[in-house]
Amino acid sequence: MAGYSQGKPGTYFWPIIWAIGLFLAYILFQGVFVSEKGRIRNFILQGKRAVESKNILSCAAMISAEYHDKYGNDRGSLIYLTRQAFDYYEGFFINIESMDIALEADKKHADVLIVALVLGQMQNNNSERILEGEKGKFRVRLIREAKKWRLSEVEFFGPLTIMGQNIS
Repeated sequence: MAGYSQGKPGTYFWPIIWAIGLFLAYILFQGVFVSEKGRIRNFILQGKRAVESKNILSCAAMISAEYHDKYGNDRGSLIYLTRQAFDYYEGFFINIESMDIALEADKKHADVLIVALVLGQMQNNNSERILEGEKGKFRVRLIREAKKWRLSEVEFFGPLTIMGQNIS
């Protein structure tokens, strides 16, 4: 065939090897050089993305089997409430204004104080402020299970408006 040239058999071999090598170096860098606080920050941001995309499976996977809070919720009831909120709102917007991470000495527990603006968009295109700025301050307690951080408790410090109801 005139004008048709085949590349040498090894033409694509080295770029693929370089891509795989760079990917492995990135994973090694993340495992060795990222601090525990960095992993916790990534966990919180992963949770933010899961809520904004209304991914109930990702949210459920982030909750510890030992979850409990002062409001009487356990893991099952928190997943149920999350599902109800996902059904009520068309979408969520979350802006994390600040995050203060306190890692305990055992490095298996952490407290994260978060200030955030959380908006829920309702079906009629109106928005509801769920959490707002300094009033939107809350604490999450995390536990390290099987080398992964999981949510073990949530505590809100200010009023919370969700699904049209004010919760103090």
